[in-house]
Amino acid sequence: MKKSYIWLISFLVLGGLIFGYWSISNRAFSAENALEASYQRGFYNLLEHVNSLNLLISKSQVTSSDEQRIMLLTTIWHQSEGARNSLASMPLGNRDMTNMQKFFAQLGDFSYRLAEKLVKKQDVTDSDWAKMNQFRKNIQSLSQELRRLQDNVSAGKIRWQDKPDSLFSTRKIQGMGDSLESIDQKLKKEAPTITYDGPFSDHVESPTVKGVTGKLISESEAVKIARQVVGKISDWDLKADVAGKTKGTIPAYTIEFRREENQAPDIIMDLSETGGHVIWFFNTRQIGSPKIAIKQAVDNAKAFLESMDYKDFEATGSLRENNTITVTFVPKDGEVLLYPDFIKVEVALDTGEIVGFNALAYLTFHTERNLPQPKLTEEEVRAKLNTNLSVDRIRLTLIPDEALNEKLCYEADVRLNSDRYFIYVNAENGIEERILKVVETDKGTMTM
Repeated sequence: MKKSYIWLISFLVLGGLIFGYWSISNRAFSAENALEASYQRGFYNLLEHVNSLNLLISKSQVTSSDEQRIMLLTTIWHQSEGARNSLASMPLGNRDMTNMQKFFAQLGDFSYRLAEKLVKKQDVTDSDWAKMNQFRKNIQSLSQELRRLQDNVSAGKIRWQDKPDSLFSTRKIQGMGDSLESIDQKLKKEAPTITYDGPFSDHVESPTVKGVTGKLISESEAVKIARQVVGKISDWDLKADVAGKTKGTIPAYTIEFRREENQAPDIIMDLSETGGHVIWFFNTRQIGSPKIAIKQAVDNAKAFLESMDYKDFEATGSLRENNTITVTFVPKDGEVLLYPDFIKVEVALDTGEIVGFNALAYLTFHTERNLPQPKLTEEEVRAKLNTNLSVDRIRLTLIPDEALNEKLCYEADVRLNSDRYFIYVNAENGIEERILKVVETDKGTMTM
């Protein structure tokens, strides 16, 4: 009888150990899957944009219609921005993708400038088209490299993340981040800077960072600041490690938080070396089915933003995706909305906790501004609008143009039948600077 008890207890202990190991492995696997999904989504979006750019540039070179060229060139501009966003969305840690980012920025801006010339009936020179042909050659080369990378991933030669070949092996198979960094360096050699009178010529190839202030901080100080932030969004007992330093526009420490039982990080964060500003973070956990209302999620995002000492911000848009909602906030200077200085906060709809944050635009562009006084009144702007429009609201905003110049504009929220638009009228000269169509989808409100 005694032996039976011993066998029973041994069996229960063994079962508990097996269950504990399974539970820990499962959580680590979930976090790892979340990171891998981020890589996959960003990479395949990047590949799609590059393939589209290759096709669009070739079409712009063969058409004889200026109207077609204008459409194609503006689409190239949009696709270039899409490629930059896809690249930025991948969790690349301290890898520097400056060359690819610069390349897409130059291509997009150069295409926009050519389209602008055609609209104004100005000559597009042979030299302009020679530069566009150089862009096409570089895009074709980049497309081939990305497709080769895709094939290597499919064949198991490259993995989405750097990790050992097996549980008991120290040999690592090259990860996606290192592979992309190699392509970035190759692009630097193959695609020398194309100079022209645009905002991404050599002397202004990237915006001057204006919102990062303070003194240089050490790794230990960065970890201390990061812990304070993580304490606002998670009650897990997390170990913090400095994974490396991120190069780029804002040099930063990359800090990873993980529970003891997890190999993959639970939370990843970038803090600027200067001042210790949180640039971005995201929680890798699996998000369950939605259980909280959108209004509650937006309120949670606003409360978190205020806890980070970002005061007097207004929610201007949202995007619902993968059981989360990402809310965009814009600060105000008096009654003027400062669109260049936006911050994004992502909220999980299962629990309402904050799972993502991005203040890169704010830290890049925010500064004390001496805004001009508008020379037009709201009534004068209203009188300039198409008489077929119904006007819901007019307010002052600061918007960036394609050259990153800031313009004080009236934002007219208008409707034409059931369609909604934002029309931006320059507050100093009355010129319509931009028109955006507002699209309501099941994912949220977007503009195009």
